[in-house]
Amino acid sequence: MIPTQSAEPDDRELVRTIREGSSDAFEQLVRRKTSKVYALCYRVIGNSEDAKDIAQLVFIKLWENLEKYDSQFAFDTWLYRMVTNVAIDFMRSRQSRDNAVNSNLRLVKTATEPEQALIVQRKEIDNVFADISTVLSPKQKTIFVMNQMEDLPSVEIAKILGCRESTVRNHLFNARKLMQRQLQKRYPEYAQLWRSQ
Repeated sequence: MIPTQSAEPDDRELVRTIREGSSDAFEQLVRRKTSKVYALCYRVIGNSEDAKDIAQLVFIKLWENLEKYDSQFAFDTWLYRMVTNVAIDFMRSRQSRDNAVNSNLRLVKTATEPEQALIVQRKEIDNVFADISTVLSPKQKTIFVMNQMEDLPSVEIAKILGCRESTVRNHLFNARKLMQRQLQKRYPEYAQLWRSQ
């Protein structure tokens, strides 16, 4: 007889196990959530080193605040709220750092020719976004990233940020308008593409 493997515990079960004192369960939760947390941090901050630092800080805060999690609600909603709060705090207090050129050079040097073209194109889009998104407030940028890059619906973003859905839609509308103006001023070739989408 072949032993059946038990299914992976869901997030709520892991949290319950962590609260009972299991450091292995916490490591499993961190492994499970690292890519999501890092991706959101990177998209909001736009710098891989800062995103790594923020992701680490999020997991420290997660450990410190796990007792506050209410299992009636989706764990990811609670975690995303923590990520956005830490990222917004960072954006408000950070000194400007610019090592995009160096990271672009490193990536291009290690890639094959077709990959180079894709990397350069993606980096160009990332750089344009980083440039035009400077006109947004931290909250507007976070909402825009969560909606447009993480594909989260406005109702979910409202839960994460603890605000009304209409507030999310307002921030999203204003963010689009502000960035479209910046595109028209600084990158008219991209403004045409924006309008056609």
